[in-house]
Amino acid sequence: MPRRQTVRPRAENSSNSEAATAAAVLLSLHAMRRVRWSSVQGTTLVEAIIAIGLLAGVVASLAALSAMAVRTATLSRERTLAAWLCVQKMEQLRSQILPLPVSPADALLRDAPGFVEYLDAAGREDAARGAVFVRRWSVRALDRDPDLLVLVVEASPCRVAGHGPACGDATARVRIASVRPRPAW
Repeated sequence: MPRRQTVRPRAENSSNSEAATAAAVLLSLHAMRRVRWSSVQGTTLVEAIIAIGLLAGVVASLAALSAMAVRTATLSRERTLAAWLCVQKMEQLRSQILPLPVSPADALLRDAPGFVEYLDAAGREDAARGAVFVRRWSVRALDRDPDLLVLVVEASPCRVAGHGPACGDATARVRIASVRPRPAW
């Protein structure tokens, strides 16, 4: 195999070579600066508008979600209190020893005297200061056995001023039913 011979540049070529090397180094530094500069420049206006729009959409959906959570928690609280008021009245009706009067057929739909109560937040009758809940109940004989009474108690929050059939929210209404015998004595 033949040997390779190394050619050394002459002194005059050496200065040209150094100039070419220096120029190449300057060009590469300039190119690196340009690359670094373009990556540090930042975002464009279109990118910023898109990011702000996405952020606004996320914030709006979170606000709607939190509003829905507050509404659901309020409705749950109202239904829990209404159920407690229904159970309270049902226990009172079932434990009553005296014969229960039979209610009108539409006692749950309107304010039938003796079959409606307007209550404050603690469950006490309070018609003077404005009711928070309305509680209605009906008592009727079972069709197949007149010795059995069907008791139905319904409670719901009052969201309108004053009293009357408009008082009572259908979305938070709680209704329970039970059967008890008429007193035998």
